[in-house]
Amino acid sequence: MKTKYLLVMGLPLALLAGCSQNGTTETTGTQTQPVAQSDAPAGSTAAEAEAKTGEESGAMNGMKARTDSTKLAFSSEPSALPIGKAATWTLNISDGKSGAPVNDFAVVHDKLMHLIVVKKDLSWFNHIHPEYKGNGSFVVQTTLPTASDYKLYADYTPKAGGNEVAQHDFSAGDVTTATPQLVPDKMQGPWMTKKVVAHPEGEPNAKGGATYEVALMPMPMPLRAGQDTMLHFQVRDAKGQPVKDLQPYLGAMGHCVILSSDTTKYLHSHPMEGGMDEAGGMKHDMSKIGDMKNMKHSAPPKSGGPDVMFHTNFPTAGLYKAWGQFMHKGKIITAPFVVTVGAAKAGAAKPAATQDESKPHSH
Repeated sequence: MKTKYLLVMGLPLALLAGCSQNGTTETTGTQTQPVAQSDAPAGSTAAEAEAKTGEESGAMNGMKARTDSTKLAFSSEPSALPIGKAATWTLNISDGKSGAPVNDFAVVHDKLMHLIVVKKDLSWFNHIHPEYKGNGSFVVQTTLPTASDYKLYADYTPKAGGNEVAQHDFSAGDVTTATPQLVPDKMQGPWMTKKVVAHPEGEPNAKGGATYEVALMPMPMPLRAGQDTMLHFQVRDAKGQPVKDLQPYLGAMGHCVILSSDTTKYLHSHPMEGGMDEAGGMKHDMSKIGDMKNMKHSAPPKSGGPDVMFHTNFPTAGLYKAWGQFMHKGKIITAPFVVTVGAAKAGAAKPAATQDESKPHSH
């Protein structure tokens, strides 16, 4: 028997579970609004879209209401998700009103769908790309490492509409362990620093990869909700030397996924173009941090590094976990950091687009 979960992308799920006569279990949710659209052709990169329309895509634009939200139906084979063994996941996308399959999707950063899978305690992260089989159906084989509560974020862009992010909670195995709490990473001077091991794409638990040191400098500090923020990553080798030959990964020099500690806020950022100073380091002109229109999405060079910078705007105060992802020598470097975001300053303007479950992001 195959278990099937149905949800409408968007707001926190109002679960209405029941079993039909054929044994199928369904879970339904509620509708939401996608982000503002641009007039660039579907499949354009952020840089191409901006060149054609004069507008930046994604979270830096506001939200625009639309009535044709989609639905995501998730199923697995076997239906009882195994631990440590591959299972086949199917994600079917249908029109939120008619129920008809959504057939046409735009390529965004080289893929039709980006699927983020995390443990609910955010101790494990995977970024995979289901294969489109037609008729609204995406399929991927993947493995869950341990018994736990999990959450997935399916990120896709129907050609007839805008970017959408569907979330779904699920469990695998007997979940009996207590959920650990996030602990903010400590600053070492202006940086937070982690040692991580590179892995093949979609295999975060693979062993034997090269070791890297990844540093993060959030700016400006302290972080506050509602303010434009730059996350400056620096990738170094195991000895702390800068890695200057990073490779483009999915059409950009890096990716940064950010989740709130309660997993309801989802942000996905891509590198911004910034100048280099005479010493070869990134310019840190903090007087212009609020003028993000001057920081453009850039087409990736053939190689680059060690500095990669991302713009974001945390919608609310609290703890967040950010995963920076980069490619070097064909392997993925995934570096997680936990940051504390304070309350917005009195009188501060509300972010134009809060990337929570009711208002998904755009690339």
